[in-house]
Amino acid sequence: MFLRIFLLLLLSLTATIAAADSVDIGFNDESFEFAYEHQLSRDTYGMAMVNGRFLYNDDEETRLVSVGLDFIGQPSSISSLNLGVGTRLYAGKSEDDTDFVNLSLGLSGSYLFPGLQGLGVDAHLNYAPQVFSFRDSKRLFDVGVRLTYTMLTNVKLYVGYQNIRLDVERGDDEQTIDNSFRIGFVGYF
Repeated sequence: MFLRIFLLLLLSLTATIAAADSVDIGFNDESFEFAYEHQLSRDTYGMAMVNGRFLYNDDEETRLVSVGLDFIGQPSSISSLNLGVGTRLYAGKSEDDTDFVNLSLGLSGSYLFPGLQGLGVDAHLNYAPQVFSFRDSKRLFDVGVRLTYTMLTNVKLYVGYQNIRLDVERGDDEQTIDNSFRIGFVGYF
């Protein structure tokens, strides 16, 4: 069911395939993540991006779909730094049939080290407070960091860590949605 929802959202984001911005595929032995990002607009202040992703984690018995909107800009004094703020809607199911729907606010950043020939770092932090958490969840935390290497102008390789935790309505339980290291690539078109 979640895969169908994700494919429907992905189809709605792609008005034309030539307008696609990036595809991100990451995996390890027990999980994979697929993400698609599309640039909505770009001007002198920065850009607006819409994105969607599907995460499957066999170890945590999790299926997660998220759709987000990010506003990304570049400080004028540091040309290799991008900073962003955005919102993301999560929906999924994890072990013990825990259903969750969360709306988060988030921060993101990426930095390409000058003089290191394509080496960089990306990070994100998303938090959904109790007021924006529904179904079996009370709040959600999504944190990730990646070491990246720009191999070609349109391909970036990465090794990354991601942790997604969910506070559950039943008592004071905390449930891990994803706690994984992954390798992968981002392809830009």
